[in-house]
Amino acid sequence: MPLPDHGYVAYRSGLAVLVAPPRIEPPSWMVFDPRLEAFVAPGHRLPELRRWAREMGMPEEGAGELDPDVLDPEFRDRRTPREYQREAVSRWEAAGRRGSVVLPTGSGKTLVALLAVRGQGEGTLVVAPTRALVAQWFIQLADAFGDRQVGVWYGDEKDPRAITVTTYHSAFSILEAKGDRFGLLVLDEVHHLADGRDGSPSAWLDSLRIAPAGARLGLTATYPDGRASGIEQVVGPPVYRRSIGEMADRELAEFVTERRFVPLSPDEQERYRRADARYQRWLEAHSHGGSPQEVWLRFMAETRRSPAARRAFQAFLERERIVHTCRSKLLEAGRILRLHPAEQAILFCGSREAAEAVARHFAIPLVTADTPASERRHILAAMGACQIRALAAVQVLDEGWDVPGAKLGIVLGDSSRGGRRQHTQRLGRILRRSGDQVASFYELVAAETFEFFASQKRRAGLRAARSPQLGLGI
Repeated sequence: MPLPDHGYVAYRSGLAVLVAPPRIEPPSWMVFDPRLEAFVAPGHRLPELRRWAREMGMPEEGAGELDPDVLDPEFRDRRTPREYQREAVSRWEAAGRRGSVVLPTGSGKTLVALLAVRGQGEGTLVVAPTRALVAQWFIQLADAFGDRQVGVWYGDEKDPRAITVTTYHSAFSILEAKGDRFGLLVLDEVHHLADGRDGSPSAWLDSLRIAPAGARLGLTATYPDGRASGIEQVVGPPVYRRSIGEMADRELAEFVTERRFVPLSPDEQERYRRADARYQRWLEAHSHGGSPQEVWLRFMAETRRSPAARRAFQAFLERERIVHTCRSKLLEAGRILRLHPAEQAILFCGSREAAEAVARHFAIPLVTADTPASERRHILAAMGACQIRALAAVQVLDEGWDVPGAKLGIVLGDSSRGGRRQHTQRLGRILRRSGDQVASFYELVAAETFEFFASQKRRAGLRAARSPQLGLGI
């Protein structure tokens, strides 16, 4: 392409591009690409290139094409932010508009993001881990800024607007094509970008590294301390942090927790004993040191080539199936529901099979990852209107979804084998404040099974969540 006398900067395929006129020395961090006949740098350096170009009097290709409403969208959310929400935005702005806000589930992280978007004055890209959360973000953003301002980008639905919502899976494609439109990245449930247990960065971080957005806001209830090096490079460190223990009684509902042990029936005990023995025999014969995670990865690798390992894995699954679906958990859950006759409940299950059994037993709706978004919204709206007493859920309600009327949580099993993060997020689903109501959180544990040790791990995370965290992330 011929070099114009004035030169210009552009954003193409994830790259910051400078077409430089003669006698102008480009920034030292750019390299010449003969295919483009231009100087290039990674896309995240576009803000620097723009500043340099303004000093040199160079225009930007396509500048001024965006609708003026992008720069000053009308804000229609009439909620009054709480003091901690205003403080979170203030600290994020003071940190150069980069960093993560860590607040408990149910404390209103979404409103923090809406306030950040309102003050941005440029396009915004919101990135969420699932399509279900994309749908929820779309609804809340459209309510706050108007339908015309908000679009989505995933699968066959590609409609970029001033504020666009996408998934981590789809982020690279929109950033590569339209990244220069967005001055702010909002990364929901940012803990999904945590480093691997071996210290390796999350693969999703690669798609975000090209983003030109100078402002970055991470949101989570469970920050992955010790595994956040990649997050802090791309987003920035935590700039504001509050724990459940700090916020209960004031911003969140008071809550009580109780663990109840339930027995297996004689038949379930015998089936569990046989399955556990088969699984443990294989582990004892083939475990040769290493962390539990390393042992598990070796086991999974072996199932692809060893019939004995596959039989051991089937025994492992049978063991979990017995624990998740044991009859005594259904009976005990029924007693708890009768103990709280006026409270709406979420029954958290460890598997789809268990959730289906719970839904059938109590004749209540079931929400899984396969539940269509429209049906999910209908169910949650019915919960909000107090038309549904309880619902069964598998993992999909663990993060992001708002069920403000529910003040009773019953954990019948987890899908993370004792994951502290999942347990804390489930508690958060019932902590949104509603008058003086006290939230009740029951954990049902099958006695004399592996679930006891999983429960111990979960409760350790809950104890940490109750503890105040001084310094607010500063």
